[in-house]
Amino acid sequence: MKNSGLDFVAGSPSQPLTIYVVLLVVLAVCCGWFTKTVAAQEDEQPLPPGTYRLEMILASTAKLPFFGTSRSASKSVSLVDIRRDGERIIQSHRVCDFRVLEDSAMIKMIFPEKFIAALARHRYPIQLHKDAYGWAYRADLGVERIGYRGDTEDELPTAIDDAAVFDWDDDGHPGATLKLSVPLLPDGELYVVQRGQSILMGRVVEPGKIEGGIEVRQFDQRVLGARPGFLAKSPSIEPNHRESRFSLTRVAADSTCESLRDGGTPP
Repeated sequence: MKNSGLDFVAGSPSQPLTIYVVLLVVLAVCCGWFTKTVAAQEDEQPLPPGTYRLEMILASTAKLPFFGTSRSASKSVSLVDIRRDGERIIQSHRVCDFRVLEDSAMIKMIFPEKFIAALARHRYPIQLHKDAYGWAYRADLGVERIGYRGDTEDELPTAIDDAAVFDWDDDGHPGATLKLSVPLLPDGELYVVQRGQSILMGRVVEPGKIEGGIEVRQFDQRVLGARPGFLAKSPSIEPNHRESRFSLTRVAADSTCESLRDGGTPP
């Protein structure tokens, strides 16, 4: 009997070739689907949950008693954890390193290890939304008080024996201690109180990486005491928004503060 269709006879040389071609077609379709799926997932999750390295550079101009006007910049490196909480994305961080990048030619500021260790751990929701230019990111780090206890609207303490002032960094001195190095003079110390609030605003430059600027919403500092005593003068500090910036980069899940100080390791 004749068959009007195509017959594949068992053992025919054409059978393996046909199966091979079919497999290639299926593989190509699957690969295309997989690529589109991964791309879609990356688009839906521009900032996947995990561990990140946050680097912040804060620039400012200060008018220092006895030393005049000085431009400076500080750099902090923090270990960040990003998690989903229902519909919200929650970011938390703790500071691993804090140092001055630029100083006055006359004065060098040093942040002691106890100062860095006393900095608060922050936890806050972040905002991610897509617009015509890609993904936009915003994080309000909240108000941080250093060297004293109080409310957001309270004035900074004006005296070192104020009831709100305490040994914040556990070094035996009231307030928070900053160290100074001044040419031709013994190293000094400042005992300060400080209040600040920063907002990070940036864009996703690739999945798991954000870059942007820093809006310093609030920054107040008062020197309550010093050694030697003539340094007990509060500087006037003006944040420089244009030169302040940050980067948030995903790193390996087992990253530590020590590894972040060395630049971090990719995930």
